[in-house]
Amino acid sequence: MAASDNRHVITVPDAKALAKAAADRIMARIAANGDRVAICLTGGSSPEQLYQLLATDAYRSRIPWDRVHWFIGDERFVPADDPRNNMGMARRIFLDLCAPASNVRPIPTDTAQPQEAARRYEKELQSFYGADGLDSNRPLFDVVLMGVGPDGHTASLFPNDPALEETDYWVVGVPKAHVEPFVPRVTLTVPVLGSCREMLFEVSGSDKRAILTRVLAGENLPAKGVSGSGKSTIGDRLAERLGWKYEDGDKFHPASNVAKMSAGQPLTDEDRWPWLRAIADEIDRICKAGEHVVIASSALKRAYRDILVHGQPDIRIIYLKGPQDLIASRLALRKNHFMPPGLLESQFRTLEPPDSSENPVTVSIDDSVETIVDDILRQLGLNPADSGTNSGNRS
Repeated sequence: MAASDNRHVITVPDAKALAKAAADRIMARIAANGDRVAICLTGGSSPEQLYQLLATDAYRSRIPWDRVHWFIGDERFVPADDPRNNMGMARRIFLDLCAPASNVRPIPTDTAQPQEAARRYEKELQSFYGADGLDSNRPLFDVVLMGVGPDGHTASLFPNDPALEETDYWVVGVPKAHVEPFVPRVTLTVPVLGSCREMLFEVSGSDKRAILTRVLAGENLPAKGVSGSGKSTIGDRLAERLGWKYEDGDKFHPASNVAKMSAGQPLTDEDRWPWLRAIADEIDRICKAGEHVVIASSALKRAYRDILVHGQPDIRIIYLKGPQDLIASRLALRKNHFMPPGLLESQFRTLEPPDSSENPVTVSIDDSVETIVDDILRQLGLNPADSGTNSGNRS
């Protein structure tokens, strides 16, 4: 698996603090989504204290249980009431106590073979998502919880296993586990696990020190991570830190533009004008409502950005600056996005970097997401705690 460029390591003193940190991240993601929420849980011993914490009144009273749906990243192919069943542990500790039964979505293990269970769960995921193909601009999950095994496996994706390379199926059966318990497994595949707004790895204990060192050093192990840091990732995180609305500019493209890019054809200025005006209209609509927004878009030319800013002093351009080879390597990791990596060269030919007259915020993308967002906030002179009353810098 390819390295994740938006990795952020949070160090805590003990397992109790780890559970609280994870619970707080989950609560933040739930609060950021006012619609239906999807959480993908994990098994093993790592999340047990987290699940216990979510069952306490301090957390359960703040979770909108009727709109949060609970999935599982992998399952041991044992009966639902078997102590080794991953979702069974989560159900016993907090789900059966708090969540509507219809919102608890376990991997079925009452089939004859793991692969049959995989096909059934894949259909359930696709039905929930509303499509049989993943769109990188519309993540399946809000949060995916993960652990790391002593061999570097995560979910039931084991080193050198063919399941690691699977891109067509959403869920696969794993006939043989490489660690205890040695029972068949069912696991979500890399692209599906990576279709999330945030992935949380919980790792604790001295027995994990060696494998964590290898993962953080960049060794090619399943737990190393997926996806790169682009404008959508940075924009989404910036909006979350500020408590603002986030919009992906790509969704404003008319169908004709999407079809053209999907076919590998660069857009002309005539193609882009309606798209840019639609984004500008959205900015106006949100600002007139007294709200704030972060919008991610590839406004490559000065003329494009002038349409978006249209003379408004409190609209700021944030320029994510990076070399073509780095961006190309990240684009190669994207799945099911309508713009193929081959169009990157034409985009760099079109690019007119913003100059000082546009008063841009310029940051390097060759860093972690948190570092990049910290830099943006510093340059804007914004503090997340002040964002609710600050009337400037709306985009």
